[in-house]
Amino acid sequence: MARVSAQGTRTRSHRCGIQTAWTEAAGAEAAVAAIAESLDVARIAHLVIFFSPVYGVEALNAALARAFPGVRVAGCTSSGEISPMAGLDRGLVAIAFPHEGFRIASTVLEAVDNLDAERAAASIRSLRCAHERISRGGQRFAISLIDGLANAEETVIATIGFGLDGVPLVGGSAGDELTFSETALIHDGQVHRRAAILLLIESDFPVEIFKNDNFEPTGVKFVVTETDEEQRTVRELNAEPAAVEYANALGLDPDALTPTSFAAHPLVVRVGGDYFCRSIRHLNPDQSLSFHCAIESGVVLTLARQKDLVEATRDELARLDARLGGVDLVIGFECVLRRLDAEIHQARHSIAELYRHYNVVGFETYGEQYRSMHLNQTFTGIAIGRPAGS
Repeated sequence: MARVSAQGTRTRSHRCGIQTAWTEAAGAEAAVAAIAESLDVARIAHLVIFFSPVYGVEALNAALARAFPGVRVAGCTSSGEISPMAGLDRGLVAIAFPHEGFRIASTVLEAVDNLDAERAAASIRSLRCAHERISRGGQRFAISLIDGLANAEETVIATIGFGLDGVPLVGGSAGDELTFSETALIHDGQVHRRAAILLLIESDFPVEIFKNDNFEPTGVKFVVTETDEEQRTVRELNAEPAAVEYANALGLDPDALTPTSFAAHPLVVRVGGDYFCRSIRHLNPDQSLSFHCAIESGVVLTLARQKDLVEATRDELARLDARLGGVDLVIGFECVLRRLDAEIHQARHSIAELYRHYNVVGFETYGEQYRSMHLNQTFTGIAIGRPAGS
């Protein structure tokens, strides 16, 4: 059961020892104070947070340092926060890991838009060494939080994947409520931009990473014939202006394209027999299309049709519940376009009910990470099982 405290702030204690809390209190100082008041701070070893940029990242960082002295903190801005009760439009979500049951080490990769691969590899090696010193032989996984406006996820994930040497990874790209103006991260009292945070976590409880989507390919295909890979911008599809060709396939005027159009009609690419979404970020004045992922010339994109979002999500969470012998909580990273899709189909309430049942906490992203892939329009995360006998 969730406990309600000051300013409507809610807290939930999970059987594995993690505490989660969420608030929509106005102002950074009030929001952090409400979270701190609702948690048993003495039990917290590491705090992971997701928050609306309206709080102001510097103000929030300062408030966290005052409210949680000695507690390690990692987090990022979001395009919406996910709590076990419902999605928050502008709020703060906290996941408080206890001293017992989890061992966590973390690091920051700086300047990821011009990543120094050698320096990044050294940071990941140091992270692994630090984690080995506290390891007790439990199940390990990693979480990545990456600046969603640095356009660097593919390079970052490739570097991290090599350095982790098989440790399963999930994560999300920091958002800023679809303004695409400024995203930021917080790590141990410092604010970072154009950076990535990597957490290496060992658990005494059963865990499983996952990815979930709700689309299937159609027979409509586009060849990328001109692109600016560095800017993630496709100028031409099938040798025509990208927005014109895409809109024609939908029976729309290019000027009528909106984020809801992109959410309802995703583009996918086939990799190794599976399809992965390559979501459109926005329409540009020159009728090019900017994407959330890098797109190379010559790539074949396939127009996808949607499956039922609620049914697909329910099936995946039920699978995890059965596999783990009961889900204690899920730390989730969900593309902001899935929220738009849920709104289009009036499914947000049904999704919220599922998240309530399975204790999902997390944030709405500008992209998701799963193992060695950077994805769009998916729901990825880590499901933590209940302690044995509970």
